[in-house]
Amino acid sequence: MPTDHHITRRRRMCALTGVVLLVVLAGLAAAAVPAQGAATHPYNRGCEALAGGDITQATKLFKEALKLDPADTDALNNLAVCYVKTGDYGRALPLLQKVLRLNKRYRGADLNIGADYLFRGKADKAEPPTRRAQDTPPTKVGKSVKAAALYNLGLIAAQDRRYEDAQAYLEKSAAAVPSVQTDLALACTLSAQKDHDQAIASLEKLSKSQQSGDMAKAIDADLAAAYYLRGMARLEKGDLDAAAADFTASNETAANDYARMGLALVDAEKGNDSAAIAVLTDLKRSSDTPQIAKAASVNLDRVGNLAGGGASWLKWLIMFGGGVLFAVQFYVVMRAATVSRRRAALGRVKVVLGIVAGIATAAVFAWAFIHPPSTPLWVLVALAVDVVVVVLAWWTPSAAQHVPRSA
Repeated sequence: MPTDHHITRRRRMCALTGVVLLVVLAGLAAAAVPAQGAATHPYNRGCEALAGGDITQATKLFKEALKLDPADTDALNNLAVCYVKTGDYGRALPLLQKVLRLNKRYRGADLNIGADYLFRGKADKAEPPTRRAQDTPPTKVGKSVKAAALYNLGLIAAQDRRYEDAQAYLEKSAAAVPSVQTDLALACTLSAQKDHDQAIASLEKLSKSQQSGDMAKAIDADLAAAYYLRGMARLEKGDLDAAAADFTASNETAANDYARMGLALVDAEKGNDSAAIAVLTDLKRSSDTPQIAKAASVNLDRVGNLAGGGASWLKWLIMFGGGVLFAVQFYVVMRAATVSRRRAALGRVKVVLGIVAGIATAAVFAWAFIHPPSTPLWVLVALAVDVVVVVLAWWTPSAAQHVPRSA
């Protein structure tokens, strides 16, 4: 069950999701380069609006700046950033290409062309302009653009599952411009390389820092994913208690169906099939994530088949063993009931013990017959007690001792 191919696929994707979103957005934000001019100039006001997340106002102001100067490469670049952020890629790319026609050394445009392709899912086309974006002058703005380019190159490498290359790019980006986004991306890359302990340590450190808003949510989501991935690794090794602790931590950090399914798999491995089946059935029916619903269905079939096989085997054992035991017990109790008057008290005790033990064992066996996977220990305990009672009833003399009289 723990090696289900749907789970394996999620393991790969889960660690990359945070990198995809954060690296690209960081690259776009870093490319917003303020132009020189008065504070009231529409371009500078547009930069303030863009930094504040007001994309609509920023778009309007950058258009006003271009009316004043149609060849303003900074305004063209940042208007393209606005279009990329709103998903209007058809308008963004021509503007960025125009920037490069006006200034072939404008690396911010190269960076954002690469980001545009990344948003479209075209990593192969994103790599050449992103590599060019690294070639920047050693200015503050140049360092920011280079750091963002390294971010996106790390993303491209991660998408190709070249995780060591991705880590190297991200470490270079962090050296150029340290940031929370860098640390988050590095932690996700460590998780993708199955360095779960280090990834979780890094993410826990980030979650305890003063983060808020979307960044805090992103950190929590990736921390939950990292706990889940470590839980799956531990589940595959058979360390069930540690796996359950990780799945619980994942769900507490950010409630998610993957962690719930992980806990169900732990229950199944521990033999608590009824609890596992209940959770998997609920996930199959109600999960909003198609991958989860499909994986839950696959694992539900496996747990059900295993539980059904175990139940069938245990039911046959109960039927056969119980029949033999009760036949022997009936004979011993009837034998005890034939005691002579001199040993009547002892006979009655054995009869009562035999009947009580038989009824109790029958009750346990009946429950086990209905819920076989969850009651094997109780069956063994009841069987042991009943056997002891039967043996005592058999070996303790029940008939009167006849002492011969002298002639």
